[in-house]
This record gives sequence, C-alpha cells and structure tokens, in this order.
Amino acid sequence: STNFVFFISSQKDLSSLDFLKLDTNILKDIKKHIAAKKSSLQEYFVWNAKCEKLIVLISKENSYESLVNFLWKHFPKLPDSLTLYAKKNTDLKTILEVCQLSRYTFQKYKTKKKTQKTQIFCQKKDKKMLAECIKTIENISLARDLWEIPACDLTPEIFADMVKKTQFKNITVKVLKYKDIQKKWLWLIEWVGKWSENKPCMVILEHIVDKKKPIQWIVWKGVTFDTGGNQIKPGDFMYDMKGDMWWAAVTFALMKELDRHNIDKNIVACLALAENVVSSNAYKPSDILTGYTGKTVEIIHTDAEWRLVLADGIAYLWKKYKTDSMMTIATLTWAVMVALGFRYAGIMGTDRKMLDKLLKYSHNNTEKYVELPFWEHFMEKTKSEIAD
Repeated sequence: STNFVFFISSQKDLSSLDFLKLDTNILKDIKKHIAAKKSSLQEYFVWNAKCEKLIVLISKENSYESLVNFLWKHFPKLPDSLTLYAKKNTDLKTILEVCQLSRYTFQKYKTKKKTQKTQIFCQKKDKKMLAECIKTIENISLARDLWEIPACDLTPEIFADMVKKTQFKNITVKVLKYKDIQKKWLWLIEWVGKWSENKPCMVILEHIVDKKKPIQWIVWKGVTFDTGGNQIKPGDFMYDMKGDMWWAAVTFALMKELDRHNIDKNIVACLALAENVVSSNAYKPSDILTGYTGKTVEIIHTDAEWRLVLADGIAYLWKKYKTDSMMTIATLTWAVMVALGFRYAGIMGTDRKMLDKLLKYSHNNTEKYVELPFWEHFMEKTKSEIAD
C-alpha cells in the first residue's frame, strides 16, 4: 500500500525500474520527460506492481541548492505513505532529508493524528549513513517541536528540567534555578523573569574534552513567552512569541546532535531562560538595573529583554570558562527581517575566518546569510548618559 518514489536524473537510471516490468507507454513517457530540459514530477498507475502509485522525480538540477528547492516544492504534496529510492546514496540522503523535513507536522495536541510512513529502498552499505541521517532529522524536529509547544506547557523550569533529564554521553548539564540566579547576582536575567509566576533559569551544557584547551561558547536566549513587558507588543505581534525561545531549542537540539559525534573541541552552551510578562512590579522604561559584571544598564524599552538575558549569560560564561570564541544565535530584532526579508539571516561579528566560512556555506546551500556591519563606533551608541 505504499507509493514508490524514484529519483532519476538520466536515461541510465531507468534500469533501476526494470523489476517493475513497466508498460512500454509508461517507459516512453518517462524517457520523454528525461529528455526535456526541465525538472518534473510524474505519477503513474502500474497495474502489475504492489504499490498504489509510481512517482518519478526527474531532476535536471545542477546544484545542491536547486535540487533541494525542486524536492521541497513537490514532497509536501505527496501521499502519506512513501518508499524512496535513488541510485546514488548522496541523492538518497538529500531526498530523505527533504522528504522528512518538508513534510514535518506537529500533532501533540491533535486528538486524531495523521500517520506518515516513510520507507527507504537502499543497499546494505548505505544503511548506516541513512540511520545517522535519520538521527539528525530527529534532532531538527525536536527543535521544531519545542517551538510549537505553547508557553503554558514550556515554562523556563519545564524546559530546564527537560534538558537536565536528557541522557547525554559526553555532556554535563548544570541548572541554575531562580534561587541560584539570585545568589550569583545574575540580576539582569532575574529582573526580566522575576515578576512572572514562571521563574527564570539558566542551563549550562558542558562538553569538555581537554581542560587545557580553549572553549567555544554558544550563548542563546530562551524567552519562553515575550509579551514585550510593560511596553506591550501589539496584538498581531504577540501570537508567535511562544517562539522567542526557539534558539534555546536549537541549542539544545544542536548539543544533542554534537553529543552523537566524537568532537575534539571544548564547547559550552548556555540557555538563558525567562518569561517576559506585563506586571505592575516589572521593570519599566527609565529603570536602571545592575548586571552580573557590576555594570549598570538603563532600560529604554522593556521589549529589548533579550539584551539583558544575553548580557548575564555572556558575563557568567566569561567569568567561569576560558574562551576562544563565542557565538550567539537568536531571534533578536524585527529590523533584520525588514532589511533582509524572510529568506535571509543577518550575521555579524569580529571573527573574519568564521564569517567567511558561513558566507561561503551560504552561497552553496539553502540557508542564506548576509553580513551586517559590526563596527567599534556602535559601542558609543550603547552608552547611557546616566548609566554605564
């Protein structure tokens, strides 16, 4: 009861369909589409085969990016039960990735769940590679699942406990609960989250292979719901704010993925988890707060809470761990989307080698980055007349 999905790019790939004993008219039609210059998807009913449909993806794409875009266009429209086949294992890996990620659904809260079934028709030597690919897809799906879960079911403490209970092979998890945050004078993250019933947490994930070597930091914000605080967001902008913790979800999923591989690098990740709510006691515009470093911060806008949670996260790691470099990824500002559109992510930094590596990756892959300015004179703009 499956649908056979065959990936073909040339006439010689047709031999992979021999076992189906296709009607000459079907073969003739497939050859016609292979000869055409354009990629296409063709569907056939094969009366003597034990499948619902034969679906042939005919690719004329000459780059990985264009191939992914071609597959992404068609896979979401295909039936629920698929069996995938391609002659080259690199093609099969790409097809599997696009198939699963483009057809991703979140059904946790559905009473009637839809069943999707994907099978892979492959050689034995490819099984291990494809099994690894499936584990990566599962970690990507984990990040997506966490984004979809509403804030009532994913508070900072619930999120922290979920990370703590995860069985890592080579990662140690440390959770700073609200009382720890107070004791350690992490006052910026405390002020963002202290007025919510759901108190803030900070989670540290350590992958240390050699204490003498420098550490790569990953510091990501996890605002489990962001109302904008007392400068409340307009209604249309509020709905998606359960997703203001997405990059903490990405960090968690990334560390799970890295834990599967024997990476000879020290990596420490920090999830700064808080809920930014409206409250008569919450911090207000013109308030002056003191951060973990002892520096004072003037509040201009309460919807810039990410600056505060990241500041304490960065300062805490700076004090506790010898660092080589730091990376932070976050949904930071709507202005980047206004400037670049939904197709591109803005990147900035001081590590020229890393920036060039990311930009080069962007040219040949489906994730697109544009470099934004990150100059010294911007530092002057962050200084207050009455605070640090």
